[in-house]
Amino acid sequence: MSKTILKNSKVIDFPFTPKVPRPPKGLAAAGREQWRKIQAEYQIHDAGGIAHLTTVCRAEDDLDRMRKKVKKHGDVLTDRFGQKIAHPLLAAIRGMEAVRRQALRELQLDIEPLKNGPGRPGGS
Repeated sequence: MSKTILKNSKVIDFPFTPKVPRPPKGLAAAGREQWRKIQAEYQIHDAGGIAHLTTVCRAEDDLDRMRKKVKKHGDVLTDRFGQKIAHPLLAAIRGMEAVRRQALRELQLDIEPLKNGPGRPGGS
């Protein structure tokens, strides 16, 4: 059932589906892809949600960039004394993954698949 309302000489048909916001400027490919995936599924429009989603996408860009550098140079480096050390970006990657997880948690996205009804799913 569709309902039409006139508002400021514009016709709005209900149910109304607002346009999905475009990704913020400055996101690289990994961040834009993350934005598209989450927006396609959840259609986040509120300012707080957009801020958290932007954090998620920027973290995704940072993670992508850091992982490429670690892949290029290896997980282990040699310091100036000839000692083997873990690549410093490995710690930064762990920290950025924590930031991304926290921002995703704050979005409160439903991560369980939808069920047809209450109770346990059927199975064999």
